[in-house]
Amino acid sequence: MTTVIEPSRRERKKSAVRSKIIAAAIELFSRKGIENATVEQIAEAADIGKGTVYNYFETKEDIVVAFMADLERRVQARLHRLAALTGPLDSILAEFIRLQLQRKKRYHKFVRVFLGQMFLHTDSFMPYMAEMQKAIDPPMEKLFRALQQRGLLRQDVNLSELILIFKTMQLGLTALWAVEGPPFRGTEYILTQEIKLFCEGLKETT
Repeated sequence: MTTVIEPSRRERKKSAVRSKIIAAAIELFSRKGIENATVEQIAEAADIGKGTVYNYFETKEDIVVAFMADLERRVQARLHRLAALTGPLDSILAEFIRLQLQRKKRYHKFVRVFLGQMFLHTDSFMPYMAEMQKAIDPPMEKLFRALQQRGLLRQDVNLSELILIFKTMQLGLTALWAVEGPPFRGTEYILTQEIKLFCEGLKETT
């Protein structure tokens, strides 16, 4: 029998304040850009004191990382379903990227701002990107291992290298998605074709 431990009232309150800060910040970042939005404005939008923001996040970039990591965790939580999908390897991996983009669709303007900042200030963003990978890599490795066990993926593929290559391709598709905007028809076409080409060398030969 599994015992479920409910969070305390204090923990629920802290989680609610944290979510309020992130929501207010993301809305401001989407409109003003990360550099132009201030902590004072975030605090005002969240209806809390400036000091409370700093109790949860040291910098605006920490808020960005927290939001993106939370978003990634929600996506990664559904990877077990993808690992069990029937069909060829390319359709499973294409569905994974579609799921990523669908989850981000609500925050399309923010993703565009985030990518712009990342490409313009790569050096300063690298520590935050490294932190985000902690939420991304383990579930992704689990997905690819499951696909290997099902015989959809070659056994001799180095998974660490494969994940790096896949994430690089995914970043390019996300950038295209951010630039194009809805209804994302061009992104869908490129996604389908690129994944097919990517998977050609990964299929287990019989």
